[in-house]
Amino acid sequence: MFFFRKRQHEDTETTQPKIIVGLGNPGMKYTKNRHNFGFMVVDRLAEQRQIRFSPAKSSFVFADSRKSPASSSTSFRLCKPMTFMNASGVAVKQMLKYFDAESAQIFVVYDDIDLPLGALRIRPNGSAGGHRGMKSIIDQIGTDEFPRLRLGIGPQGNLASEDFVLTNFRKEEWPIVNDVIETSVNAVNDYAEHDIYWIMNKYNQTKHKEFDE
Repeated sequence: MFFFRKRQHEDTETTQPKIIVGLGNPGMKYTKNRHNFGFMVVDRLAEQRQIRFSPAKSSFVFADSRKSPASSSTSFRLCKPMTFMNASGVAVKQMLKYFDAESAQIFVVYDDIDLPLGALRIRPNGSAGGHRGMKSIIDQIGTDEFPRLRLGIGPQGNLASEDFVLTNFRKEEWPIVNDVIETSVNAVNDYAEHDIYWIMNKYNQTKHKEFDE
């Protein structure tokens, strides 16, 4: 069980920054797994903003872009659950309590086996679609009314889905993976200033080079 003190708010803004939640599994052995696509995106955002994730205060780590030395007019919080994928909802529920936030403020970034590698889809809400991390979030917070960014990792070939998601991206796939990460970073930066429908219109038709055919 996780225990933590509720955050003392330092915000002077009337509107809290959006919370960007990347899904994955903690630990070096999982770093390059397909299932850690969400972690890869928030890690790249943290690198871009020159901010570091704090040590886990409960079941997650976070970084605040408002503390960035990099010049930017946009702000958000980056979060990574430390509960392992299938219990992501435990962390997200505690994030909402810790930041005194509503479910609509989170934006979840995660891998999707039903989309081909190179494809991405942004949605304002929806079911878990078989993704156990998303199912855990929906079960824990009691709603599927929150925006999300799905990153394709398929096709899975002959492997069972639970095995395939824990495989590493292959060497020849990394150029596409890196392109998707950069596109996702741009989408999150835009989302800090615009609504979900604006970034849906801009990014949902994105095709990375391998899938132009």
